[in-house]
Amino acid sequence: MSIQLYASFLLASLVLVYSPGPVNVLTMSQALHAGWRHALPCVWGGTCAVLLQLVFTALCLNSLLLIDARALTALRWAGALYLVYLGCKQWRSSSLAEPDIGGGKQRGLFWRGFATSGLNPKTLLFFPSFFPQFISMESSWSPDQQYLLLAVSFALVFAMGVASMAMFSHRLREILLKPVRIRAVNRVMGSLLVGMGALMATVR
Repeated sequence: MSIQLYASFLLASLVLVYSPGPVNVLTMSQALHAGWRHALPCVWGGTCAVLLQLVFTALCLNSLLLIDARALTALRWAGALYLVYLGCKQWRSSSLAEPDIGGGKQRGLFWRGFATSGLNPKTLLFFPSFFPQFISMESSWSPDQQYLLLAVSFALVFAMGVASMAMFSHRLREILLKPVRIRAVNRVMGSLLVGMGALMATVR
């Protein structure tokens, strides 16, 4: 794999990670609620889900595994309903401060991030078409070695990208302490999550 091809992959990955998505919105919302450190479990949960999706993508590329359409439909609806649930909960919230940021809360945020990322079937469909574009048959590395490098790189870019968005959102907390602004932020974030859920349910 050439340096130019790898650099192109990293650039494309950055664009993907920083594009609006359910995990981004969830993490930014949590950072606004309780600070960027308390949003990190969402980042780690989302990253673990991405890693599992990358493993599944490797199986698809190596064995030409076909994904059952009914399974994808069920996954899409589960993800859509979960996002709508999170969005409605966010909409009703009237505070940026969440109590009980203990071990149980941290685990809950981890699984919330995991579910938000893992229940997105578009990723399962996109990865198998995205990664082969950056695998060179003329490289001294085998396709499997190249995929491993790309997968690890993407997971790192994902984790650092979403974490950076959490830190950026944290800096906005002091600006958004007034109750009117808090309600506005919660309704914007809630609307985004509900909208993404509706989009996930309708897009084929």
